[in-house]
Amino acid sequence: MQAGYQRVPATPGDFGIEGFTKDGLTFQCFCPETNEDNKKLYERQRDKITADINKLKINEAELVNLLGGTKLTTWTLITPKMGHHDLIPHCNTKRDLVKSWNLPFIDSDFNVLVHECDDYALEIGEYFNQTDKKLSLQPDADETSENKLVAWKDTQIPLVENAISKNEIIIRSLNKKKDADKAVNILTNEQARHYLNGESILRKWRSSQPENHQRFTELMASVASELQEKCLLTNVDPSPFLEEIKSYMEDKIRTSFPYLDESTVVRLKNYCIAFWIMTCPIYFEESIDEITNN
Repeated sequence: MQAGYQRVPATPGDFGIEGFTKDGLTFQCFCPETNEDNKKLYERQRDKITADINKLKINEAELVNLLGGTKLTTWTLITPKMGHHDLIPHCNTKRDLVKSWNLPFIDSDFNVLVHECDDYALEIGEYFNQTDKKLSLQPDADETSENKLVAWKDTQIPLVENAISKNEIIIRSLNKKKDADKAVNILTNEQARHYLNGESILRKWRSSQPENHQRFTELMASVASELQEKCLLTNVDPSPFLEEIKSYMEDKIRTSFPYLDESTVVRLKNYCIAFWIMTCPIYFEESIDEITNN
């Protein structure tokens, strides 16, 4: 690493830092449950900063020896997301406290910061491109909640109506007479959920790996251009035909992005299908028998 990063093992003692660079940057990671409410998340992050900053003074002698003459210019907490902006004034208070201690390894311009994972999005993307590690992209719970799902359906009526009309054809092709309307509603809700999950994942992917995100959107566009012909020429019933498209797209994603983990591949495949059903690259022709029977 060009900055001369040195990791600091947590044993035999925890000095409040996980690593530092020779030019004075030091880092501490904290990964609480991000599905906690913002108040609880803020309190845990605030207390983590307080406890670990205090360790700089408690472990002064050990840190002088450990740092070997390096003066710290920043202490940065890295966490998935910030619970509340009040964390920033708290950092400022701790910065002033550390400066008041006059520790020999603290620079006069010392600062205390909070970084979210997205602040390192490009570096994380580059890492996964260069290793055989698997990347998991999870949808944001706030963007895919039940309330957001209901609100999205209320504002995207044409897309929802497209899905309903196609799902009715799928259900009729299965000769499901009982609870057909219920089945259509369940299928449409799941597709709307897949759509929101995919949009959330793609926003994260765009920030972390813009080049790979662009490759994915280009892959989607190229497959979408094939779908009109596939839909026109197939003599396969809607349900198995849809399964063929799902399998085809899943294989395309796995081949093009082998570093994505299983759950991410499945979510992206489901997103593509939902997107195409709602925006019409996927469509179904009803047979004369189906129309006559209904």
